[in-house]
Amino acid sequence: MNAAVVKKTQDTLGKVIKKPPLTEKLLSRPPFRYLHDIFSEVIRTTGFMKGLYEEKEMKSDSVKDKDSKIAFLQKAIDVVMLVSGEPLAAKPARIVAGHEPEKTNELLQAIARCCLNK
Repeated sequence: MNAAVVKKTQDTLGKVIKKPPLTEKLLSRPPFRYLHDIFSEVIRTTGFMKGLYEEKEMKSDSVKDKDSKIAFLQKAIDVVMLVSGEPLAAKPARIVAGHEPEKTNELLQAIARCCLNK
């Protein structure tokens, strides 16, 4: 995992949310629960992606199986691509499996850009 990618995520997303902590360890291989917490905090603090998820999906305990995690991430990816107009290489199934942390970080950076450039 490239440290510069993590640093960029910390710099961009750090302007948008204060918690959960954007530590190098967590961003180097972000677990789904951590991503869920980040998305929830982005929605809470900025309103970006508000209304995208059902109330049930906003509770991390109800997004447990692989398919629901993939669907959760796919919604965010679709909205970010729509809003930013940029293609994203992040694949939900690969993110859930813990692969491609660089692309996961690119998704987080794109979310931050959408919030900062609204």
